[in-house]
Parts: sequence; C-alpha cells; structure tokens
Amino acid sequence: MKSSLFFCVSCAAGAMLLAGLGGCVERKITIGSGPPGALVYLNDVEVGRTPVTVPFTWYGDYDVRMRLEREEGEGTNRKVVQYYLHTHERAHAPWFQWLGVDLFAEILPFQFKDEKVWAFKLEPVPQPTDAELMERAEELKGQLNAPVELQNKNKKAGAAATTRPK
Repeated sequence: MKSSLFFCVSCAAGAMLLAGLGGCVERKITIGSGPPGALVYLNDVEVGRTPVTVPFTWYGDYDVRMRLEREEGEGTNRKVVQYYLHTHERAHAPWFQWLGVDLFAEILPFQFKDEKVWAFKLEPVPQPTDAELMERAEELKGQLNAPVELQNKNKKAGAAATTRPK
C-alpha cells in the first residue's frame, strides 16, 4: 500500500516538474519598409514604426496599413511626401503548431521560436495640383443639390405609381 502511494506521489511530482519545465512557443513578426520609419497598424492597432518587432498569438490573415510622411529635397525644393500602403499578409503556422503536435511543443522542455519577417515597399501618394483640387471642388459643389432633386423625382414617380385610374 505504501509503495503504491509512493509511486502515485512520485508520478504526480514528476508530472508537475515536467509541466514547470515545459517549453513554450515564442511568436514574433518583424515588419520592415522601404523607406523606413513608417507607422504600422496591424488589424487596426498601432504597433510602432518600421523596423518593428511585435509578438503575436494567432496565425492567419493580418490587415496591414503603413503610413509615412517626410520631407524630401534640398534647399528651396523641399516638399512633404506622403507614403501609404494597405494590404493583407498571412502568418502560416509552422509544423510544431499543427493540431496535435502543438500539445507536445507546449509541454516539452524546449523553447520553439516562430519568427516571421515581412518587408513592404511603400509608394508615394500622388498629390493633386491646385487646379485639380479646384476642379474637384466645383464638381462636388454641383452635386450639392442633387440629393434634393432626386428626392423630388422619386416622390413624383412614387405618387404616379400609387394613384389608381378612375
């Protein structure tokens, strides 16, 4: 009786020791951009400026947005250039995170690392000229009363459709 109790206690202590020594999986995404210094949003959460390394929990599709505004040129030719990128990137699960295998990856006394590196090229946002801005403003000004006119047309058409012939 004492030997079976000792065996059970030893097994429980061994299991707790192994659980305490259990490894883990460290997951990181490193994001870089050209040009560097862009502000990065992952799934609408600001994570920092490139190059940036962030931990992650879930594998799958990530919504990536990057913005950068900087001065370029020299002397009197300096101008502010804006860069922007909106894309999706997928984080694929490595073999040690597959269903079934992931249990042993968490229990074994080893540390597994999954490091993703994503690099993006940012394109400058085209800046409209003053003439183009004025042209757009005039177009929008012309559309300002359009909804009221459409409402009046719809009321007339609706009234005609609901009247019964006498």
